[in-house]
Amino acid sequence: MKTIKHRISIFQVLFLLSLLIPQSVTAQVISKAPEDLFIVGSESIVFKSEVTDSDYRLYVNLPENYAHDSDKTYPVYYALDGNRTFVMSTQIYQSLRFDGFAPEVIIVGITYGGSKADYGLNRSRDLTPTNIELIPTSGGAANFLKMLREELIPFIDQHFRTDPTNRTLAGTSFAGLFTHYTLFNEPTLFNNYLINNPTFWWEEDYGYKLEEAFYQKRRSLNARVLYTIGAYDAVEEVIEMVNQIREHDYANLSLGFREVDHMGHMGGEAEAINQGMRFAYRLPEMKLPKETLEEYCGTYQDGSYVREVVISQGDLHLVRQGQTTGTKIQATSPGSFALQGTYFDFHFKRNEEGKVIGFSYQRDFDGTNIRTAAKVE
Repeated sequence: MKTIKHRISIFQVLFLLSLLIPQSVTAQVISKAPEDLFIVGSESIVFKSEVTDSDYRLYVNLPENYAHDSDKTYPVYYALDGNRTFVMSTQIYQSLRFDGFAPEVIIVGITYGGSKADYGLNRSRDLTPTNIELIPTSGGAANFLKMLREELIPFIDQHFRTDPTNRTLAGTSFAGLFTHYTLFNEPTLFNNYLINNPTFWWEEDYGYKLEEAFYQKRRSLNARVLYTIGAYDAVEEVIEMVNQIREHDYANLSLGFREVDHMGHMGGEAEAINQGMRFAYRLPEMKLPKETLEEYCGTYQDGSYVREVVISQGDLHLVRQGQTTGTKIQATSPGSFALQGTYFDFHFKRNEEGKVIGFSYQRDFDGTNIRTAAKVE
């Protein structure tokens, strides 16, 4: 394992110490009630943990159609440092959702509440893997991870219609270190791990040794993992980690890296969330043989419009008659498609004999705005 000298800048030290200064908190226990978070449809829940002996405040935002489809389950996006990241994450998600580049998602922001809501002290305890002299309260990550696994996630799964096969964990700084810690201790607890500006200077290359120890036992990692770092932060440390993971070449791992230009330790968090959500929720893309694609090709009548489905550069494209370029129809499985990778509904229709006879598609964010087209013989 290649090792570089890890440095803690004076700005990072001041930032960490600022988290340890007790803050004036006038917490009010809220069982479950709407709260003005400038996010429509959000609610606040105070959650008591027996594992950590702390109270956590959960901010929850439900997708737009949650109340209208009682059978549907939803992916869950867990945002650490939710007092700071919940509103940001929800607003970014809603913009991506408006454009169709994210599915409907439940967003849960995790922070502190109740009678013991000392944010700085609790955070430095929960999100750090070992105890170090600089931060006497540090080293509670194992208990915090146990709390997530045994209390908080089951609580969310019990009270909301969640998809337990699709969970995302996102964190910055200490929370980025904790997300990395979770990846290599509980790799199946989440599907997507979004790790921004992680504090990899922690205790004698702890993060690198953790990944190396994991690799010695397991060669498969079924997850999507994105590391992001501000260009003025510890870029070399994160690149070293990404390269170390790439060299280990885990089976089933989708690994990404993004550098946020002109940003330091905290300023690029919004862009990291945006990049992370697009990375986590991008649709799969499958190349199908030409003979399979050809059965979908042809002329379709869409109201007053005539459209052609053609093959271009190995993919289907939807082209309006008289035009030379169109919209890519992306294969997500042998029989499923999406328009340009969006989550807007698009599917081909077949008759009883299995012949393609048309398609339907969702025109915009409004799920009721559906158009249909019939194939012209």
